[in-house]
Amino acid sequence: MPAGLLVCFFMDQRIFITGIWHETNTFAAPRTDLAAFEAYQYAEGEALFERFAGTNTEVGGALSVAADLDLRLLPGLFAGAVPSGLVTRAAYDALLWRSLGRLAEAGPVDGALVHLHGACVAEGHDQADADFLAAIRDGLPAGAPLVATFDLHANLSPELIAAADLLVGYDTYPHHDMGARGAEAAALLHRLLSEGRRPAKAFRKLPFAPSPQMQVTDDPPVVEIMARLRAMEARDDVWTASIAWGFPYADVGHLGVGVLVQADEQVEADGLADQLADEIWSRRAAFQAPLLPVGEAVRQAMAAPAGPVMLVDVADNAGGGAPGDGTVILAELLAQSARDAVVVLWDPAAIAAAREAGLGGRFDAPVGGKADDLHGEAVDLAGEVVFLEDVSYRRGGNYMTGQRVDLGAVAVIAATGVTVMLTSEKALPFDVDHLRAAGIQPEGQRIIVVKSAIAWRAHFRPFAQDEIYVDTPGVCASNLGRFDYSRLAGPIYPLDPAAEYLKG
Repeated sequence: MPAGLLVCFFMDQRIFITGIWHETNTFAAPRTDLAAFEAYQYAEGEALFERFAGTNTEVGGALSVAADLDLRLLPGLFAGAVPSGLVTRAAYDALLWRSLGRLAEAGPVDGALVHLHGACVAEGHDQADADFLAAIRDGLPAGAPLVATFDLHANLSPELIAAADLLVGYDTYPHHDMGARGAEAAALLHRLLSEGRRPAKAFRKLPFAPSPQMQVTDDPPVVEIMARLRAMEARDDVWTASIAWGFPYADVGHLGVGVLVQADEQVEADGLADQLADEIWSRRAAFQAPLLPVGEAVRQAMAAPAGPVMLVDVADNAGGGAPGDGTVILAELLAQSARDAVVVLWDPAAIAAAREAGLGGRFDAPVGGKADDLHGEAVDLAGEVVFLEDVSYRRGGNYMTGQRVDLGAVAVIAATGVTVMLTSEKALPFDVDHLRAAGIQPEGQRIIVVKSAIAWRAHFRPFAQDEIYVDTPGVCASNLGRFDYSRLAGPIYPLDPAAEYLKG
């Protein structure tokens, strides 16, 4: 067939694009309902393109290359909710049926792009991502290729791997390659369509659950392993390869690190996957998370010669399903009379008290510690209300660039030495913009408390003078011994130091 005719044949392939994104912390009490998705990241139909065009997201990445690849994207929906507890059955069913409805309305399609997290757990669906993907697959014409993306913290399973022709995982943590992975997925789908063949897949599951604190892709031991992964991907016979380091705050049978290699031939895919899995397992002891007790952490931060010093409240990681209202570090800062310190808390009730006091008024009310009894007790706070507004902004950094963030009502209380920023919607410290939007200049602080594991680094590290990881209680604790797992498939390291990796 002449080249011109071949190009014409493959032009304007009709590709359905859809997805759900949720990192489910099964130890967190609050359920995630449909309103939580609609409040954070939700767009359906043509609004999908309007919302995500030009953003550093998987959908944005796919949109950026679709025209060059002659792919005509047909919008389903994208629904993302702030990490939290189990997704309700009603919410999951609604999102699935809305997606399937959009697929049916799209008419004949040639393939699909599906964007997932990989650690979504819904009521009745421990493997919600796999279930969603399989349902989309069943709605496609026979033989139509499906490519899916997943987060670096995914808990991969054989069922999820089997439901797609190709899967592409994030390569960075802190995450900043979402757009690149969306573009890669679109390019791989185009290749599947043009070549009419499918790569072999090799999947290895390790009985190993490292804490997110130790999954940083630019730090040892992960940086060396990721370099080896990239070298494998550079081979001509490898289509793509990924390591999903897992989300340890999900009590599910498929918890753990997953290695996925997709190559021309099965023997090559198997060999490369075994090499990566063996290397990760051999280094498992290097993933112990360094933590300081709260009192010592605050003392060291106060004694530092320059700031800001980042006090990392890993266990109250708002981006990992924790409430973001933990008070353990705040209480210690007040007890030790810290100066020029900033703490952000999710606390709609305290905002109501600030509104009653009014801008410039005297605030005297308990803050934090209201969501549950796992992250510290409410702290009585006295100070002046120095900021009182509704806040929304667009992220300007490399995480979800251009994404609209709505913090709802925000109040800033200037107490003696400590500034407390109260929000009615969770503030995920994936950028410094949320502080600036409330009139707080982060570079001028001596101490900043971030409720995060690693994602804070992308924006705060350029000016932070030091960082201290604090051993606080909560549903995202780096010390996994704090949790009572009951649904694991078997022994898993580091919960069981004697756990074994049995190949095959």
